[in-house]
Amino acid sequence: MKSVVDVNVLFALLVDGHPHHAAAWKWWQQQVDGHVGLCWLTRMAVLRLLTNSKAMGGQPTTPEEALVAWDALAADPRCLWLEADAAHEPFLRQFVTGRQSSPNLWSDAWLAALAASNGLRLTSFDADFRSFHLANFVHLKP
Repeated sequence: MKSVVDVNVLFALLVDGHPHHAAAWKWWQQQVDGHVGLCWLTRMAVLRLLTNSKAMGGQPTTPEEALVAWDALAADPRCLWLEADAAHEPFLRQFVTGRQSSPNLWSDAWLAALAASNGLRLTSFDADFRSFHLANFVHLKP
């Protein structure tokens, strides 16, 4: 089944020394062509993290290096590009209504809505996605 993939999986996949790299790599190796969904939100988050000194353990990549890493990932045949369409908005509103504000509420709800509106699985190391009651959620464990 095709999957919207959270930034925490993509970042761990791209960073060899990341604590979750082995688990992300194992998951990646099991994916078939055209089943790993990328989007603007995850792209920008991955680029931001790759160039962030704290996230990269004091050794951030240059913007050019980050783009090369992203381009290699996006060019892999396992990946497909996903865009939000008109069906996305009602899910986004449903997923944020009645919740307390939190740092990741909007990006998590946006990704969950992308998965729900396209009938896709969502894959993440973050168990908090369970709170959206998605039909298909894969919680990766390191």
